[in-house]
Amino acid sequence: MTANLAFAPISRVLCRHAVLALAVSAALPAWAATSTATRPQLSASEQGSYTLASFLGSWSPGTVGTKSTGDYVVSPSGTYKTVQAAVNAAIAAGGSTRKYIQIKAGTYTGLVVIPSGVPLTIYGDSQTGVVLQLGAHYAMTGSAFKTAVGNAANFGSSAPSRVSAYYNDCGGRSTLGTNCTGTVVSYASQLQIKNLTIQNTYGENNAAANGQHQAVAYLNNGGDQVTLDTVRLLGNQDTLWLAGSGKRTYVRNSFIQGDIDFIFGDMTAVFDACEVRYTNARTSTGVIAAPSHVIGNKGFLFKGGSFTTTGGSNSVSFARQWPQNGSTTGQMIVREVAVGGHIKKAAPWADWNSSNKVNYGSAGNRRLAEHMNTGAGAAP
Repeated sequence: MTANLAFAPISRVLCRHAVLALAVSAALPAWAATSTATRPQLSASEQGSYTLASFLGSWSPGTVGTKSTGDYVVSPSGTYKTVQAAVNAAIAAGGSTRKYIQIKAGTYTGLVVIPSGVPLTIYGDSQTGVVLQLGAHYAMTGSAFKTAVGNAANFGSSAPSRVSAYYNDCGGRSTLGTNCTGTVVSYASQLQIKNLTIQNTYGENNAAANGQHQAVAYLNNGGDQVTLDTVRLLGNQDTLWLAGSGKRTYVRNSFIQGDIDFIFGDMTAVFDACEVRYTNARTSTGVIAAPSHVIGNKGFLFKGGSFTTTGGSNSVSFARQWPQNGSTTGQMIVREVAVGGHIKKAAPWADWNSSNKVNYGSAGNRRLAEHMNTGAGAAP
């Protein structure tokens, strides 16, 4: 090929190069015309590859259905006074038919561990009136964790093995680490959670934390096809952890609040019509997400909804790619979202550190990009 081109007339060479360029352009769509090097926008021709269906594959979740009265009812004065007691009972009953755990109004302080087994739907009577809370944090001791959790009988030898194993592991640590800080920790596939609040109440400025502020509200630890519908997730650093390469979570019509890496992990997740609230009580220059997906996997897709703030302007980053899997390949696509003015206008994507720079991806596998966003923080 090279020898033939060397002796071909110049007009024919240019023609061949032009045809080749057109072919490449057709195969690999360019960024939208409004893109910049630090704020890439999907083109109209390629945006169809970054949709709910392309991220979730054959799974098509919808709204979560509930019963007027659950199979297991949790209330301060009922048979099941803790959510964990109801979960334990549902798992012990066995079977493959979905079971419904209804939670009456109230604030329930303690840990909830949801193991694999029976498919469960856990739902509250009120999104704001049913609160599951715990104040665990990274630097907490295991003994302090057990005291905060309480209700030790829920985690004894009669509990499902995964439940007692998690409790005993975390309770035996000198410091918890991030993976023992969750208020709700689930391992179950096909889990549905609806119409309630999950909160980590740890105060970020607590001197006892020795500078460690990780405090998870909800951790999905490997469950596939998990749905969060009309849920509030409240915390500061590391509020929502989605851990499980290639697994999928669908978050619909929900509210997520935090200030540092508060949506993170390597799981594929779609956030459909959600409000993502940046709170600046502790810092005004934080980062919303820390995706850590390997290059071949789908990552986080935000579709519709809004990115809001309690204050600040042009100071917050969409994401920084967490090098959990050896390189900064995490993916996050933000499309058709109302973006507040707290998002950095010129360069909303941040380096993890000096050794792990932003990786925007390439045609056919965009890792960080936007499409048709609106609002004061949207691209010009």
